[in-house]
Amino acid sequence: MEKINLDKYQKKVIKNKSKNLLVLAGAGSGKTLTIIYKIKNLIQKGLNSNEILCITFTKAATQSLQNKLKNENININVKTFHSLGYEIIRKSAKVTLVQENYLENLIIQNLKTYPKLTKLIPVNFIEFGKGNSEIIKNNILQNSKYIHPLKDTIQTFINLFKNNNYNVKDFKQFQKINQKQNTYQTKIRHNLFLNLVKKIFLEYENNLKYQNQIDFSDMINKAINLVKKEGCQPYKYIIIDEYQDTSLNKCLLIKAIQEKTNAKLIAVGDDWQSIYQFTGSNLDIFLNFKKYFPKAKIIKLKKTYRNSQELVNLASKFIMQNKRQINKKITSKKITPYPVKIIYYNKNIKEIWDEIVKKSKNNILVIGRHNKDKKNIPYVKENIQYLTAHKSKGLEAESTIIINLENKINGFPNKIQNSEYLNYLIDQKNDYEEERRLFYVALTRTKSEVILLVNKQNPSPFINELLNQSHKYIKIIDIKPKIRYNKYRL
Repeated sequence: MEKINLDKYQKKVIKNKSKNLLVLAGAGSGKTLTIIYKIKNLIQKGLNSNEILCITFTKAATQSLQNKLKNENININVKTFHSLGYEIIRKSAKVTLVQENYLENLIIQNLKTYPKLTKLIPVNFIEFGKGNSEIIKNNILQNSKYIHPLKDTIQTFINLFKNNNYNVKDFKQFQKINQKQNTYQTKIRHNLFLNLVKKIFLEYENNLKYQNQIDFSDMINKAINLVKKEGCQPYKYIIIDEYQDTSLNKCLLIKAIQEKTNAKLIAVGDDWQSIYQFTGSNLDIFLNFKKYFPKAKIIKLKKTYRNSQELVNLASKFIMQNKRQINKKITSKKITPYPVKIIYYNKNIKEIWDEIVKKSKNNILVIGRHNKDKKNIPYVKENIQYLTAHKSKGLEAESTIIINLENKINGFPNKIQNSEYLNYLIDQKNDYEEERRLFYVALTRTKSEVILLVNKQNPSPFINELLNQSHKYIKIIDIKPKIRYNKYRL
């Protein structure tokens, strides 16, 4: 510890001996370094590497952390939650993973035979012709703009249902909520949907049981039950990275392991970067850590080594417009008077792209809201990489460019609302709470400056907000759009 340059907050984490510890680690605060040296410190004090359970959320993050530990001569098998769950289950039973498209195919089969399908989808009867409901139903099944959203909603519902540890009895509670809160016509529609999903869910679960198969949610849920019944490996420490992405069933698995082993827990994460609600992550588990793990200690890593103080000030003010966030004062030794630069275009970014690329010398990460946003980039050079905001999380670049900053349905923020049917499982708000966190992630990937390419005629509401809140950190750069004239035009 004396040989490396750890700050006082990182050292607090490494020296801390609390039973439950939550580490609030802002963007660029050196959380990975802190995790590595916490593990190194534990091993130096006599713990065996197999007494430390180290978990992160993706295979890529797992491999990255494991490689960094190896560089410090620490040989720990870092796990994802799913690989941990599968490992626990395989010790007691021989199971196989269900085929990837099985649930999707099962849903489609059920939709084809569902007698009241037309009442689930708001159909324009003029489009299909009035009268015969069977003709309308057949047309719906053949029309992707109607059937795909419903199929995706059912699939998401079942995945969220299992990730939040619900069981079939909870459908009665959903029906009670429906009867109590919804209008007459909505009640009918929601009742049909809930009955359909319950039918598919039961068929799906029975088939999995018959085939001795499990899905990704089962890897966690079944592991919880096995740990409670049979115990698990005698861990002394549990260290979790990216804890803000935890779902309820993953939290329950950790609680089950801790109750059987009496292991100490260190959870590391940042509520400002919680961006995976659609996969089941539950921010309440992070915000109310002490409710799930009593008498917990909380330590904040208060320094960033990536962003300038000016960018920290701008991004912090932006994210704290969300009501459900933990206030953190982050400091930086870096100074960049104008860390955010706005470049306007009139129709598309082709007008200004040549000038931007011409002036760019550093490695640049271009960040969009959707995969399809990449199509709007005219061309890229070797030093330019494109990623969505979700995929950019955890990465950094010398400079970043954010695109698709338009005020439209699929702009940034994305205005497409999740289906109303998912309200039974997740708390859906209309104030762009998660979109705001996603934009915060995009803003904080840079080591120097972030360039925002903005439609001058229709700017994103996030741009207007930044200009109103933090204009002193923003510089507007005027690039005259290139106009290409047709040489044959008179």
